[in-house]
Amino acid sequence: MRERFLKGLVWFGAVLFVSTELLSIFSSVTRVPLVLFWSVAAGFAVYRLTRNPPVLHWRGFDPVVLVCVTVSLVILALTAVTAAFSPPNSSDAMAYHMPRVVYWAEQGSIRFFPTQYFNQIMLQPFAEYLMLHTYVLSGGDRLVNFVQWFASLASVIGVSCAARLLGSKARGQALAALFCATIPSGILASSGAKNDYFLAMWLIVAVCFALRFRGSGSTSDALYMGASAGFALLTKGTAYLFLPWPLLAILAPRKKLLFAAALALAVNAPQYVRNYDLSGSIMGFDSAQGDGFFRWRNERFGWRETASNFIRNTSDQLGARSKAWNEGVYRTDLALHKAIGIDVNDPATTWRWTTFGPPINANHEANAPNRWHLAIFVVLFFFLRDRRRAMYAASLIAGFIAFCAYLKWQPNFSRLQLPLFVLAAPLAGIVEKAGRRGIAQIAFCLLLLDNARAPALENWVRPLKGPRSVLHVPRDQQYFSDLSQWNNRESFLETVKLLKSSHCDTVGIDITRLQIEYPIEALFHGRFLHAGVENASSHYRQPVPEKACAVVCLDCLGDTGHLALYGDYPNSREIGKFVVLTKASIADTDPSRK
Repeated sequence: MRERFLKGLVWFGAVLFVSTELLSIFSSVTRVPLVLFWSVAAGFAVYRLTRNPPVLHWRGFDPVVLVCVTVSLVILALTAVTAAFSPPNSSDAMAYHMPRVVYWAEQGSIRFFPTQYFNQIMLQPFAEYLMLHTYVLSGGDRLVNFVQWFASLASVIGVSCAARLLGSKARGQALAALFCATIPSGILASSGAKNDYFLAMWLIVAVCFALRFRGSGSTSDALYMGASAGFALLTKGTAYLFLPWPLLAILAPRKKLLFAAALALAVNAPQYVRNYDLSGSIMGFDSAQGDGFFRWRNERFGWRETASNFIRNTSDQLGARSKAWNEGVYRTDLALHKAIGIDVNDPATTWRWTTFGPPINANHEANAPNRWHLAIFVVLFFFLRDRRRAMYAASLIAGFIAFCAYLKWQPNFSRLQLPLFVLAAPLAGIVEKAGRRGIAQIAFCLLLLDNARAPALENWVRPLKGPRSVLHVPRDQQYFSDLSQWNNRESFLETVKLLKSSHCDTVGIDITRLQIEYPIEALFHGRFLHAGVENASSHYRQPVPEKACAVVCLDCLGDTGHLALYGDYPNSREIGKFVVLTKASIADTDPSRK
């Protein structure tokens, strides 16, 4: 059943990819065509299931399996409630995950559009394809968070399947699934609108079909592996750093792998073409603004730079409640950097305007530590006796080293390592061999359960308990839960109020100074385009043909040079650091000003 589910998941991805790319050609990613597309796909799926229904096999009662399944289902239920009662509200979702969905929905296509923030067009878009479909079909962002939630569910299933293919029995498979379900950063991410869990899902699916292909050598398994690998590469750029190593560890060279590689590249070809047109590179620019100032990759490569990032990225996973522990980890980090002869804040390997410090015990999806899961992986690594498992574990370490060798250290990069923890989960299956009475396994379950309690209930951005619970705070207010560092909630609300009173339906948003634009798009139900774009994307067609009757320039207060771009909008209103410009007199459009 699990393998049939994973095959169905790949077919689901294929329908998502083909429908989005095909309908985009005709600017028809709209409700009616999507309903027709998915109705046909659902009808075909039902037909196949009725022709060959799945059969459940009862294998007897195992208390450890029962505990693992129950705990996993409880965690998934809690994160589902969180996803249902909260809007997409992480800062990245506000800056590019959701704005790109809004503009795609406006134009009925995933074609590129003018923007000052290239992340909105050039970064891998597959998770947002599904967000787009839910956004168009539901008429808003009510279902967007379930993209990541579904990925967490599918990952748990995929991990248990991979554990079986690596030789674990039922108890080991359940323990591996529980390991995956209780990853703190995964619990926090599974109710949000980023794409890290969506990537993890496709990576574990690719690993499952690689393991199947190793045993079967069948062309179908190779193609399933190639498709899921392609979907992983189309989801997030870190797939290029994580995916090759486990596939190399699992597979010996075969001719059929060429079919898999060709399919993976074919899936990404449309985005390669769009990026090449924008930047001259199939991967797009190396920074969000295209100027290289906030470049993601290291400025210098070498073993010292890689070791520095290895130390710092590992340190970020070790945050605990104890301040003494965190300070001790930090002192060790400093000593190690001194020993290898590199500055802990070397600008060649450190994100601009940030400083490395002690690890923290965060309940935020961006930087939550997974210290116990990391500790379990390290312990298991030294107890692996099976060559396949040992090679697989070593491949994950190689993926982490590649991550450290290529990308600068950032304070919020813990989230990018979630796929590695999901890929490590099948190795937890060997815990089934610890003792004969199940006591060690039950203790293992209790440790993971205790580690999962705070992330499931006390998410800093989307808490389930307490006065800020998503069950009590109005949805419109929750959009600002992750934006406290900018302290501009009232500016957004006042801007939306002014726009509503202006009777202006098409609004230009200038995000040159601040890219957090989605609160306006979520709270003001109009049409949007980017204003003041003067970069390589300026030649693309705007999402809507209408001219903007008002422009919101985010954080433009006092920037007279930039505001001079809007000579056609003679009337302005300052709201905090925002400037709202209109053609009509604001006194005429805003009742509060009369």
